[in-house]
Amino acid sequence: MSGSLDLIINQGATFKRIITIADSEGAPLNITGNVFRGQIRKRYTSTEFLAEFLCEITDPTQGKLIITLTDTETSAIPAGDWVYDVEWLNLGMVSRLIEGQAITTAEVTR
Repeated sequence: MSGSLDLIINQGATFKRIITIADSEGAPLNITGNVFRGQIRKRYTSTEFLAEFLCEITDPTQGKLIITLTDTETSAIPAGDWVYDVEWLNLGMVSRLIEGQAITTAEVTR
């Protein structure tokens, strides 16, 4: 059920992305009480992460959550191409919800 989406993250700016979870027919899934987590790493095999998304359910009955990084967190991510994923924890099972490249653009204004 995982999808692929590359993210553009601007250093020094707040990052937010709304994700809608739907079934194969496009109907939103109820995600009430579920937990989500996500990280950015240099490579899939890296033991340390560069940043960790705050994953917040915004409309559970419509399958909506938002992943966020603060401006301070994005400032700490070096410019470059990294990898990320977001996982869904539901009823003791872990599923990868979305994955891809996290492309961080360099900040000019500081």
